[in-house]
Amino acid sequence: MKERGKVVEARSGTIVIEVKPHEECHKCGICGAGRPRRVSVSGEKAHGFSVGDTVEIAMESSMMLKLYTLLYGIPLAVFTGTILALYALSGAPVASFAGALAATIITYAGAGLYIRKNPGLSPRVTKKQA
Repeated sequence: MKERGKVVEARSGTIVIEVKPHEECHKCGICGAGRPRRVSVSGEKAHGFSVGDTVEIAMESSMMLKLYTLLYGIPLAVFTGTILALYALSGAPVASFAGALAATIITYAGAGLYIRKNPGLSPRVTKKQA
């Protein structure tokens, strides 16, 4: 997937790119993807860019699948497994839900930290536009 954006922040090895949605996304608006969003790129991928540069960013489909699994699949599996296990052990639905919710929040936070610590999971800037 390739998208164009504009560098809006540049600081110590990290750039923030505001990506404008495709025209089709803006017209449809069903999923809310028609709004501009910000993408952070860090590490070696962020060098040589300054505020105002128009860039193209890309991310491979396999990497996006890995991100979706980390952010949605694993927390959902933890929630489901935890709620079933706690309900089977205690028989209390409210306590099972609360425990599963806590486990999901911890899992989601851990996934976020993992993504931040692995720069290979962020998009790469493919080229600077003129």
